[in-house]
Amino acid sequence: MTMQGIGCLHMFKSGGMISNKISVCLVTCYTDPNYVRVKTLEAGFMANDGVRLSIVRNRQHGVLRYAEVILKLIRIRLLVNPNIYFLTFRGYEILPFVLLIGIGKKVIFDEFINLIEWIAYEHKKIQPNSIAGRSLFVSYKFLLRKASKIITDTNSHASYSAELMGLPIEKYEAIPVGADERVFKRLKQARGDSNKFIVLYYGSMLPLHGVEHVIEAAIGIDNQNIEFLIIGGNDSVGADIETAVLKGANIKYKKWVPYNDLPRVIASSDVCLGGPFGNTVQSQSVVTGKTIQFLRMGKPVIVGKNKESNIFDDKVNALIVDQADSKSLRDAIVWSYKNQDSLNKIGKNCLKLYDAYFSSNVIKDDITRLLNSI
Repeated sequence: MTMQGIGCLHMFKSGGMISNKISVCLVTCYTDPNYVRVKTLEAGFMANDGVRLSIVRNRQHGVLRYAEVILKLIRIRLLVNPNIYFLTFRGYEILPFVLLIGIGKKVIFDEFINLIEWIAYEHKKIQPNSIAGRSLFVSYKFLLRKASKIITDTNSHASYSAELMGLPIEKYEAIPVGADERVFKRLKQARGDSNKFIVLYYGSMLPLHGVEHVIEAAIGIDNQNIEFLIIGGNDSVGADIETAVLKGANIKYKKWVPYNDLPRVIASSDVCLGGPFGNTVQSQSVVTGKTIQFLRMGKPVIVGKNKESNIFDDKVNALIVDQADSKSLRDAIVWSYKNQDSLNKIGKNCLKLYDAYFSSNVIKDDITRLLNSI
């Protein structure tokens, strides 16, 4: 745990700049406490001269992480007494304790993905109208109402959560995911000995990503010069890829690549698949983290059409395809192969788009507006 200053006033100028430093406690209690969402938010706060930041981050895993974070929060309350507690994703379980320990203070909850959306509609673990579903809804809505602000990654996600929970949209603010700019930056393309046209796809293979449509698109491409590199997933994904290869798909598969090696892999690719392609509830309101990383590196990216894809201009700063449509995806890949001279310009425009919508400067400004709003 680190502390960057103790106490302060929370007085603001009306013009958008913070006139006196405000004490913020950034709280993370997650399986991966260095998740990219956390890192970009932390960087945004660190870059804000009007903030004195205390950080509570779990080192323990499993159930122990909750006890660890609760004890650290109590200590911060006693020693620092911050004005604002900012709970990062995934904070559903620890939110009641943050609200209790932070009583009398402002609590900002980075919902990121609505819990009811995720558990009932995206993954269908419970039925919304079941006793469990209704009980979860009532308790979760109670906690959201107690939060001073709720943060999502996109405006459409904010609208969805507000409507689903019956809460005023004014309670929500959208802050983009961003990218780790120290790791992801434009590199010279390193092709090695391969003359293949490399199509890159990686990720956790959640339903919204639609990896099955990527695999199906690969089966449908009758051109051995186009080679797919797919990274991530479990044994089931590996088995699906093996089946696809037997059907003629030109796919190389890696179960895992170290995080810091991803930029080199991205740089050696010709076109990157950002998605989402799954056509699920969640996929309608996201710009995927991998898409943002590709934009930051100035790589041409194929994205799935949804409520957020209006920031993209097809064949100008991205290629846009219909979700859950392997033919649409296949056509975009073949177009990229046939128009390789256009990809460099598209890649440059990708970087411009990143700077305009997802950069650390954008996130810092969003955080300033957020603090001013409360």
